Amino acid sequence: MLTNSEDVGMISILKIAAARLTSADYATLKAAEAQCAVRGRSAILVDLSAVRRIARSGLAALVEFQSEAPHQMAVGFFGAGERVQKEISKCSLAKLLRVFKTRKDALAAPVFRARQLTGVKAVILVAGQGARMAPLSQDTPKPLLDFLGRPILDHVLRHLSGFGIRDFILNPGHLAPQFHAHVRSSPLRSFQFLNEGEWYGDQWQGAPLGSASTLRHLQRNTRAFDEDFLVFCGDAVTNVDVAALLAQHRASGADVTMAAQHVPPARVQQYGIIDAERSGRIRRFIEKPAPKDAPSCLASTGIYVFAPRVLKHVSAQPEQDIAQHLLPRLLAAGQHLQVYDAPFSWIDMGNPQDYFSGLSRGLRGLIPDLMPNGQLIRRHVWAADGAQVSPRAVIVGPAFIGADAVVEAGAKLEGPVVLGAGARACGRSLVRRSVVCAQTRIKPGTWVDDMIVAPDWAVDHRYMDSHAQPHTPLGGVEVEPLQDREPLIQPQPTVRQAGGGV
Repeated sequence: MLTNSEDVGMISILKIAAARLTSADYATLKAAEAQCAVRGRSAILVDLSAVRRIARSGLAALVEFQSEAPHQMAVGFFGAGERVQKEISKCSLAKLLRVFKTRKDALAAPVFRARQLTGVKAVILVAGQGARMAPLSQDTPKPLLDFLGRPILDHVLRHLSGFGIRDFILNPGHLAPQFHAHVRSSPLRSFQFLNEGEWYGDQWQGAPLGSASTLRHLQRNTRAFDEDFLVFCGDAVTNVDVAALLAQHRASGADVTMAAQHVPPARVQQYGIIDAERSGRIRRFIEKPAPKDAPSCLASTGIYVFAPRVLKHVSAQPEQDIAQHLLPRLLAAGQHLQVYDAPFSWIDMGNPQDYFSGLSRGLRGLIPDLMPNGQLIRRHVWAADGAQVSPRAVIVGPAFIGADAVVEAGAKLEGPVVLGAGARACGRSLVRRSVVCAQTRIKPGTWVDDMIVAPDWAVDHRYMDSHAQPHTPLGGVEVEPLQDREPLIQPQPTVRQAGGGV
C-alpha cells in the first residue's frame, strides 16, 4: 500500500505505508508505475522508511519490480531502517537492487539527478561585449573562450544538462554568429535564440538589450515562461546544486531566488553585495561597496530563479539590467527576494586576471566536477586530441596542451601553462605561468613569462583586473600556419579523447 507520491521533475517518489513488505505489494507498485508512465515520468524512487520488516517474497517483489521496469524507467529505493537493511543484505538478490541510504543520496546519483529538472527552462546570458576581458574577447565572445579544452559555455551547458535541463535560451549579441555556429538543437537539447543586434551588409553589429529587458522581450513576444525558470551567465563555471536551488525557491515561495557566495572582505568592492535577514530574505543590495560600507560579504553570482510573474515589473525603458534595475524595483514593490548561500564552487571570468586564475585552479584540480578535456600524459600534464609533445621537451606541470598543439624538443613549459589549440612552442623557447592562445607560435629563443599571448597582442595577466592595460605584440610571437605542419621526429602518441563539444 502506498500512502502518497511526490514528483521531483521527471521522478516520482512513492512511499510504501505497509509495515511489512510482501509479494502482495508488487501489484501496488506496478499500478503506481503505470500511473507514473501516463504522467510522463521517467524514474521512480521508492521510500522504504515506513517498512519495519521485509519478507523474502517482498524482497523478491522489489527485485522483480526493478528488473521488469521499462528500459526508459529508472527505479531505485531509499530510506530503509537498520533492521530492513540487514534483511536486504542477507539476500544475494539484493545486489541487483539500486538501494540508497537517504533520499538525498538517491537524488544525487547521476541516473536520478539527470531527471530532476527536465522541463525547466534556462536562460544563459551571452550578449555582452566582454569589455573587461579585452583583448581576449575582441575576436571571440567571452562565453566561447576556451577553458581547458572546452568553451566556458560548454561547461555551463554540461552542468545544467546533468540535472535534466534540456531547454535553453541564449541571447547572442557580440559576435553572435559564432554562437549559432557552435550550438545546435538536437533530440536531447533545444536552443532558442534571441539575437541582440543586426546585420549591416555582411557585418554583424551587436546591440545588447540589457539582461532584464531580454527577459521582458522573451515573455512579451514569445510567452517563453509559464513556470519558474533559471538565469545563468555564460561566462562563469559553477557546480551549484541547481535542483537544491530550485527546491529552496519553491519551498520559500520567493519571487526571485539568488545564488550567492561569501567573498573575502577586501574583494567586496568588485561585486553586488547582499544584505539579508537571518531567514535569507533579502533587504537590500549595495553595488560594489567599499569594504567599510559593506553590510556583509555575500556576493551575487548572477545565478537566479525567477517566477514569471515578476517580469511585469521590468520597465519598458531600454537597457534594463537585472541587478541594477529589476531587483531594486522588486524590493521597492515589496516582492519576496531570497538568497541561496549553500556552499558551491563559482569561477567568475570577469577579466584576464580571473581567467588565468580559473585556469590555474582547474589545472590543479581545485574546481569540483571539472577536469581538463584531455589525457594525462605526464605528471600534471594533460594533452588534448592530436597534441604532439616531444619526449625531449621539458614540462613542469600543471600544464594543458590543446588540440593539435605542438611542443618541440628543447622547449620548456613551467606551469601553470596552457597551450591553445594549434599553438606551437618551438625549441629553446620558455613558457612560464602563461597562456598561449590558439594558432600562436612561440619562436625559438623566446621567453614568455606571466603573459597571455596571441600573435598580435600580449598582456601581463597579473595586472589585468578590469583596468585598461597596454596589449602590444610580444617579440618572438607570431601566427602558427595552419598548413605545412610537420610532425615531430619522435612525437608523443596522438591523444584521442572521446566526446567533447556541446
